[in-house]
Amino acid sequence: MRAWLWAGTLIVLAAAVGVACGGGGGGDGGGEAEPTPDRPTLEAMLTEISLKTEDLPSGFGEPTQSFTDNEQVAENDPEGPTAGLERVEGWGRLLGHDATFLVTDTVGTFTKGGTALVVSSISIFADEQGAVEAMQWGRDLLSNPADAATLIPNVSDLEGGPISFATIGDETVAAEFTGKTQPEGVQIKIEFTADIVVVRNGKGVAYIAVGAIGGAKPGPEVDQLIGILNDRLESVLR
Repeated sequence: MRAWLWAGTLIVLAAAVGVACGGGGGGDGGGEAEPTPDRPTLEAMLTEISLKTEDLPSGFGEPTQSFTDNEQVAENDPEGPTAGLERVEGWGRLLGHDATFLVTDTVGTFTKGGTALVVSSISIFADEQGAVEAMQWGRDLLSNPADAATLIPNVSDLEGGPISFATIGDETVAAEFTGKTQPEGVQIKIEFTADIVVVRNGKGVAYIAVGAIGGAKPGPEVDQLIGILNDRLESVLR
């Protein structure tokens, strides 16, 4: 089974959550504004924060990864690219980084059950208040699976919503979704369970989406990976 038969579903689900999603709190916007880092500095910061293959359980390949500007993020916005770009720029999002990790043995994972896909996304904002506002927007979207379902092609029976999760960083939000995907040209429906966890630490926001197939659910790697991202946000941005 080729990975793209179902992986795109979770990738789009993660994108639908927004480049930065999660919970409230945060600064009051007071005080003197810090200078905005230039593009090379932002890329270096994001590279340092991002997940690496060695952070994941064994069996995952090298990631497909890229930096993401605001225009790219707005392309998948539920309210359209124009409204999305206006909102993201209003948050003061500076730059982001996305990475997608797939297991090397997709067929075996589908047959035996297990985690098969990890999507991570990081965004840096000009100030903490922008990160807070982005988190709240994502929290609202995660609270309504019906809204998320309209954004994902070839998916049926999508259910789920917020789940309890230990707070790390300044704030954390988590959700779990189950559903079935049947990509175009494929005769079978593939059941999946996806856990999405988002953390804000200062003016940085990171989320992971961990997808399992073959009747399995995401395991302890969810806690471990979001913990790694939170620690790196703390180290790089504080």
